[in-house]
Amino acid sequence: MQIVTGKSIHESVRYENLRDLVLDTRKLYPARDAFIFRKKPAEAEIHKTYTDFVNDVEYIGTGLFAMDLADAHISVVGENSYEWVVSYSAVVGSGCVGVPLDRLLPEMEVYNLLKRGKVQAIFYHPKHHEMMVSIASRAEKESFPVKYFICMDTSLLAGAFPADVRFVDYSDLRQKGKDLFNLGNRQFHEAPIDPDAVRILLFTSGTTAMSKGVMLSHKNICENVYSIATSIPVYPGERAFSILPLHHTLENTCDFLLISRGCAICFSDGLRYLTKNIQEWHVEIMVSVPLLFETIHRKIMDGIEESGKSTLISVAVPVTRFLKRLHIDIRRLVFADIIKKLGGHLRLVVIGGAGIDKSIIRDFNNFGIDFLMGYGLTETSPVISVALEDCKAYGSAGRPLTNIEAAIDTDSEKRGTVGEILSRSKCVMHGYYENQEATDEVLTPEGWLRTGDMGYMDKIGNIFITGRVKSMIVLTNGKKAFPEEIESLIDLVPGVRESFVWGEETGKDGVEICAKILIDRQEIGKHLPIPEKTPGDLSIQAYFRLHIKEINHQMPSFKAIRYFVLSEGEMVKTTTMKIKRRQELDSIHEILAKTGATLKMANGQNLDTL
Repeated sequence: MQIVTGKSIHESVRYENLRDLVLDTRKLYPARDAFIFRKKPAEAEIHKTYTDFVNDVEYIGTGLFAMDLADAHISVVGENSYEWVVSYSAVVGSGCVGVPLDRLLPEMEVYNLLKRGKVQAIFYHPKHHEMMVSIASRAEKESFPVKYFICMDTSLLAGAFPADVRFVDYSDLRQKGKDLFNLGNRQFHEAPIDPDAVRILLFTSGTTAMSKGVMLSHKNICENVYSIATSIPVYPGERAFSILPLHHTLENTCDFLLISRGCAICFSDGLRYLTKNIQEWHVEIMVSVPLLFETIHRKIMDGIEESGKSTLISVAVPVTRFLKRLHIDIRRLVFADIIKKLGGHLRLVVIGGAGIDKSIIRDFNNFGIDFLMGYGLTETSPVISVALEDCKAYGSAGRPLTNIEAAIDTDSEKRGTVGEILSRSKCVMHGYYENQEATDEVLTPEGWLRTGDMGYMDKIGNIFITGRVKSMIVLTNGKKAFPEEIESLIDLVPGVRESFVWGEETGKDGVEICAKILIDRQEIGKHLPIPEKTPGDLSIQAYFRLHIKEINHQMPSFKAIRYFVLSEGEMVKTTTMKIKRRQELDSIHEILAKTGATLKMANGQNLDTL
């Protein structure tokens, strides 16, 4: 086994529990902005200081005790909002078990997870009001644990608030808690919190029958906050943009990091307003998934090409790189026009959730933005490693963070050998909720977590991810191929929105590598030998035959793509936008079965019109 342990680079405070982390911010940053947001896009922005924030957490937390919810399992669901963070901080800060739910789940999924999680109260965004009324109605007819449905902002409801004792107005709960707190009630502060006890339950994506409940403690999250803080510099007063859903572990943990450092978290007015919000709020930090920055990068590079400055940029980049090695950093000055397109203040971007092409990382770093690729899982609270600028390995997931061990499960000592990636630290989960069998599959007696990802390490400990264990294609000759590796090459072809690669079993006990490619017809038209505004299927088929041939030349022959099909639809995905590989393959087979075609017959054709 090859093992690397992360070491700290910066100093930071280490907290034992999340309540202390939150309460401490009022002493450290009392008048600083903690949150900036609007109730509606057309309204004036609202600023909440750290004093406002901590006070509200205390009031809501005190109100929970008044509702006899000590030690209860309490959910939070809905759009990213100030009330979401206050509610969740109050829940975990009071010693209750926090159960954040995906805001995109359909009603029956939410209903079943509330039952599975033994949830006694749920804070919900007004957009979920009709769903909660329906769930409450259904709950009257069967055994259901939820006693209270707490609406986070009744002012945004279209109709009247239900005259039902189970439904609680957030503002009423806050006022009740405030009155009790001002009378000397200190139950929120005095509630015992065991930092090692399970106090967070996070359900993974998938149907309720298949999703796993990841059990985390205050120490798990606090240790991950410390590991990130001692690896990546974040400064008081910096403004961070909240884009990922708050139930997402990366966003959740990073928000606690930002809070602990006295940053201002800015909530977007919606996807339509991303650019406007970034510019008006002078955003300096963003935590995101690759898709957003792949789009931003494409627009920037297209703009450079159209302006005729590509040659100038290509000359300026090596010069600024050389000067930076001499500790003269003028990147942001030279590329000020590009930085301005991103609001003019963006300094740090951390990407997680999936891989991103290394050329995109390199370009943003060349322009003066620290663009870091992170790696982790919900089960590790979540960050294991980050590719810091000094790792000198674009495309890697970097080295492990402070006090986190990462390993490659292999008998070989030779760096570069592929094996399953393991991790061990105080950030690793306690196990899966009421599922000992699944827990035993991923947690070893020595405390290692089997990530399910395959990869290798270079000589200095950078982790490179090659694919998922479950999606690995084992060929007839025993050689192995990873779909993600091939997909990353397909996705570089202009006009490819997304790709899906799998191993198709043949009648001769063989396996052939196949791909489904989602296309952008207009974009492809720009890159044809004779550009077309809306190219037909035959032109697109010829275009991809050429590019697939080029991709196959870049890989060993056993990894070559044998057949490919095209589509303008969407893949079958989870709510976190990951492809459901089994279901997607079933969908492809279903289409082929209906048309009576084999993959050989469908090769190069549009599945939508087959």
